[in-house]
Amino acid sequence: MKVKSSDLSGEATLQDIEHTIFLESRQCAFGDTLDRGSPGPGTLPYEYKIVIAGNHELTFDKEFMADLIKQDYYRFPSVSKLKPEDFDNVQSLLTNSIYLQDSEVTVKGFRIYGAPWTPWFNGWGFNLPRGQSLLDKWNLIPEGIDILMTHGPPLGFRDWVPKELQRVGCVELLNTVQRRVRPKLHVFGGIHEGYGIMTDGYTTYINASTCTVSFQPTNLPIIFDLPNPQGS
Repeated sequence: MKVKSSDLSGEATLQDIEHTIFLESRQCAFGDTLDRGSPGPGTLPYEYKIVIAGNHELTFDKEFMADLIKQDYYRFPSVSKLKPEDFDNVQSLLTNSIYLQDSEVTVKGFRIYGAPWTPWFNGWGFNLPRGQSLLDKWNLIPEGIDILMTHGPPLGFRDWVPKELQRVGCVELLNTVQRRVRPKLHVFGGIHEGYGIMTDGYTTYINASTCTVSFQPTNLPIIFDLPNPQGS
């Protein structure tokens, strides 16, 4: 089983999505796959491929696309030429992957939940203000989840940005993970500088960004093993 914590594309135009789906496989890639030399999830030899969106999947975010109509100018030239109505169900193009957006799937007995939201950063897709807006999304995560997939990290876990000299993870997500949901595994990407693994003694946190901070897909794949769920 492969899980992919988003940024499948540059800006999720049709060309980007088709590239993601049909690109020839090279190695297994987790996390952010922004470079056109990176493998798409649909080509990799896994029985189950589970993906979520991230801030680069602009066309997956219906509210973002709706706002394009209202703007006098656009920050994303390639997206500004798109018709939002053409992307009403863009997720359906991921025919050989399981797409999660504030939703859950059970695979081989593992309960897996995925959500794309991140703290606001320059108005990209699935950005929300810190505080209650993000907490409302995290409150949708049910208890008993084995694997949690989000695009961004919780505060304090693989979220350090040296250039800014600060941690940029979400404190509401941290509290949700540690105090309520307590998954065995929390997989994310988003903050490319934070690639790697940490644990709090119960949950293992994996920042699985494929790309470096300079968007080079050179971070090695991360493979993890979990014991089979009881009764599976």
